[in-house]
Amino acid sequence: MTTTAQTALADQLAAAVAHASREHRQIARHIGAPLRKAPHHPWLSAQLSIIVNALTEGTARLCPHITAAPTVLHSAAWAPGDLVCSACIRALSPSDAEDSTCDRCRRPARPIYPGMAHAGVLLLSYGLCRRCARRTGLGSLPAEART
Repeated sequence: MTTTAQTALADQLAAAVAHASREHRQIARHIGAPLRKAPHHPWLSAQLSIIVNALTEGTARLCPHITAAPTVLHSAAWAPGDLVCSACIRALSPSDAEDSTCDRCRRPARPIYPGMAHAGVLLLSYGLCRRCARRTGLGSLPAEART
């Protein structure tokens, strides 16, 4: 790879990371969740490791728009190893049963408190029950539910 090509790739990666950061802020504002940079918490770090392992082992399921070019990647704790571009984010929509299951403890719960973590170009979505959201400090618990 030439120096020019390396510089161009570095520029593309920086742009993709900045784009991911903007998307993270917009989505967090929309769902009322705090901004999180992974790995903020051991559970988030473990979720990120699952994604990295799927990518390095070649078991990740990618939308057809993901290529070698740097881009924003979306994943979800309820769909480990699935990665999609911003245009295909609806492909990560959970089933009704999954949408009422905590991603951390795997127990059925209502309501589920959404959250999202940001690591480079990756945006990881998750949903937690009240107990897990309280214990971890993750999720979008309203102020009155945090105590």
